[in-house]
Amino acid sequence: MEPKDFELGKALFTPETLLFSSSDPRQVTRDVARVFKPHSLRVRGSDSGLRAQMSTIRRGNFSVSRLEYGADVEIDPDRLDDFFLVQIPVAGSADIACGGVRFESTPRAASLVSPTLPLRMLWRAGNAQICVRFERAFVEQHCASHLGHALGAPLSFDPNLALEGPSARYFLKLLALCIDELTLARDDDGRIHPLMFDRVGDQFAASLLSALLYGQTHSFSDELLRPAGRVAPHCVRRAEEYIHERYREHVTVERLAEVAGVSARTLFAGFREFRNTTPMAYLKDLRLDKARQSLLAGGAADVAQVTNIALDCGFSHLSRFAASYRSRFGETPSKTARFKRS
Repeated sequence: MEPKDFELGKALFTPETLLFSSSDPRQVTRDVARVFKPHSLRVRGSDSGLRAQMSTIRRGNFSVSRLEYGADVEIDPDRLDDFFLVQIPVAGSADIACGGVRFESTPRAASLVSPTLPLRMLWRAGNAQICVRFERAFVEQHCASHLGHALGAPLSFDPNLALEGPSARYFLKLLALCIDELTLARDDDGRIHPLMFDRVGDQFAASLLSALLYGQTHSFSDELLRPAGRVAPHCVRRAEEYIHERYREHVTVERLAEVAGVSARTLFAGFREFRNTTPMAYLKDLRLDKARQSLLAGGAADVAQVTNIALDCGFSHLSRFAASYRSRFGETPSKTARFKRS
C-alpha cells in the first residue's frame, strides 16, 4: 500500500467533520490548537496564500484528522506533552526536527512524535497530512501491559517512521481499514454516531499501537522484543475461560493479559506455544463457532435474524463476519440457515 491511498480517506472527512477552512493565521492557529495544542505559526510569504483546511473526528483516546496548508508554514509546538502524534503526508513534504533528529517527511516517511521530545516543523505549501493522535496515558498503559510492568521512564519513539517497511505497511493497512470502518458507520445525515466511533476506535487503537510498538524503534524496544520465557499453561487457560465467558463483549488483548496476570507478549507466546494461534484469532474462531451453532439450531429465518446472531456473537462488521464464516466453514451464514430449514 502506498500512503497516497489515504487520499481515499477523504470520504471520511465530510462537511460535518470540517473544523475550518481559512486564510486567517490567527483563526488557523487557534483552531488547530483546539485539536492538538497551543503553538506558534509563521507563514512564509503572504497570509492570503495560507488557505489552510482541517477536518477531524475525535473521541476519547483516539482521533483522526486531515490538515493542509496552502503556503509554507513554520510550526513550533515545543513538546506535545499529553499525546503521541503520527503525521502521514499524502501529498507534498515537511521538514521535521524532533528530539535532535532532522528529516524530510514525505509520502514515504511519516513522523511519529513523542510527547516528551521538542518538535519544530516546516510544512511546505500543499503538504496534506493524515494526523493520528493517541493520548499519552493510553499509549503508556498499552506499552506497560505488553511489558508486564510500569514503564518507570518516558516512552519515546524514533520520530522517522519509514513507510516502506513491513511493520509500517501493516500500520497503514490497519489505519486504512479503520478509516473505511468509520466511513461505513455514517448515518443517513452523514454523521458518525459517538458510540459507533468509540466502538471502532477501541477496536483499532490498540492494534495500531501494537504495530508501532513492535515495528518502530523506541526506548523500550530491546526489552519488549526480548524473547519471553517459557509460559505456564495456566495463563492461557485463564484467558480462554475469560473469552468463553465474555465472547459477546468487546475483548482486547490487553484485557486478556490483565485477567491472565501476565504481559501481552507473554500471553501471545503462550497461545503460540500451546494453542498454535493468537488470543484474538482464538476469540474470532469461538465467535464463529457460536454463530454456526445458532444457525444450525434454526435461529435464523431471514437476513435480519442472521445479522442479529452475528451481533449477538460479538461481530460488529457484518460483511467481515460473512467472509470469515465462509472461509472457516466453506459456505455463507445464509446457506447454513437455509440448509437447516430445508
